Amino acid sequence: MNGPPDCIVVGGGLVGVASARALARAGRHVLLLEPGGKPGAASGAAAGMLAPQVEARAGDPMLPLALAARDHYPGLVRELEADGRTSTGYHRTGIALVALDDAQVVELKVQVEAQRALGLAAEWWDAAELKRRVPAIGPTVLGAQFAPDDGYLDSAALVGALLAQARSGGAEIVREAALEIVVAGGRVTGVRTADTTYHAAVVVIAAGAWSPQLSGLPRPLPVEPVRGQMILIAAPPEWSGPVLFRHGGYIVPRGADAILGSTMERAGFDARTTEEGLRTIREATAAVLPGLRDRPVRRTWAGLRPMAADMRPIIGEDPEAHGLFYATGHGRNGILLGPITGEIIADLVTTGETRWDLAPYAISRFGRP
Repeated sequence: MNGPPDCIVVGGGLVGVASARALARAGRHVLLLEPGGKPGAASGAAAGMLAPQVEARAGDPMLPLALAARDHYPGLVRELEADGRTSTGYHRTGIALVALDDAQVVELKVQVEAQRALGLAAEWWDAAELKRRVPAIGPTVLGAQFAPDDGYLDSAALVGALLAQARSGGAEIVREAALEIVVAGGRVTGVRTADTTYHAAVVVIAAGAWSPQLSGLPRPLPVEPVRGQMILIAAPPEWSGPVLFRHGGYIVPRGADAILGSTMERAGFDARTTEEGLRTIREATAAVLPGLRDRPVRRTWAGLRPMAADMRPIIGEDPEAHGLFYATGHGRNGILLGPITGEIIADLVTTGETRWDLAPYAISRFGRP
């Protein structure tokens, strides 16, 4: 980077590196402050699902953005993997949301029809069809909503690829923790760390669950960590996908293994796993895929999702501090929405506009500070 930055991005997870990459590609001089070593940082802990059709519902204000975020991925992956050496582990193999009781069957059939009415690819698999498609499925599973355009990837590999492109585009990466956002006269002027103050007219808050801990913010950020415990397990040899999702659990392929998740716990910044949490995940996923019961566990961990009070991310400029942009609070959708959030931030910084209606994501929805 030549000269001082004109944009500072606080946070080196997926949303932060995606924002840094997009801003650098737009010709901005970008400084990315990444402290590293945060236990439970969400991006590296995520299973990597891209699941707008099984996580969102027709009428959800997030659905259009979530669908566009998913459909942004094929082009992004082609760019990131163009060197022939980088792999993001991206697979668009579909996700099956399974029903385990009659009420869920009715609910999912209605959801399939609602999504078809929106022009989306959505299928209903009855028990026989599901068994044909996934022979290892459990006998108590009654059917599934299948979203063929949903998929998954390796979230840690994605972050690494985006970071490499941000750096090659001129972004400077500094391993320092931001402590304070400096605002004067209704404008952001920089970021203070333990060692120095970096000056810039644009600051992007993308520090995930740690965003509210920054001092100097013009308002409280209603974002809290929600712990999700995870298990990496040797996959049953008779199963290789697709992703299987149920209320309270999911099974995501990862090579010869599978990632099982996940809990939703308000445990503060405690990123430890618990026997109870891991047992809950094992029971929930084994009901879907019984072959998991006796498979060896490779690893367990937990991530801290940054969850906003109303379960929607906070994206856009602070109305009380010109140049201060939020890109945080993505909760369970950080991997899905990270890259498109970076593009939105770059558009807002460079043109002052975005094609998206950001009212559902604006910080102002929580009232005045």
